[in-house]
Amino acid sequence: MKKTLALLATLLPLAALADDAADLKASAERGKATYMVTCMACHQPHGNGLPPVFPPFNGSEYVQGDARRLVAIVTKGLTGPLKVKGQQFNGVLIAVDTQFPILKDNEKLADVLNYIRTAWENKADKPITAEFVQKVRDEFKDRTTPWTEAEVLDFK
Repeated sequence: MKKTLALLATLLPLAALADDAADLKASAERGKATYMVTCMACHQPHGNGLPPVFPPFNGSEYVQGDARRLVAIVTKGLTGPLKVKGQQFNGVLIAVDTQFPILKDNEKLADVLNYIRTAWENKADKPITAEFVQKVRDEFKDRTTPWTEAEVLDFK
């Protein structure tokens, strides 16, 4: 009995990781098509962006970093100079759901974010969920201006 319980205690976290991986893969697959009609023009099919205005998603510390910060950036926008992968960019990201109403849907936004977090060289291992997107939207619902680099670097 003790061996069985010990085995279950070991396997349950592994099962949760497998579920996360399957959920992430399925979400990213759905998100690719939406990416191609929303984000691709600026960030390109290869995710390398268009310097010096549109930063890369491929290998970006903002894409691979804190998921809460990423959701906050895309839902509220970003303005002014921003350094990504050591290169300076100076553009404006308007809140994505303003530009692309399809991304008002939390699941579609989560799918796109999961796609960019797993495409190219990016290696996310935990999915962003529609519930998480809504939680971040709720957290910053009163914010009326885009983020700046200083704010996202000091994001808490």
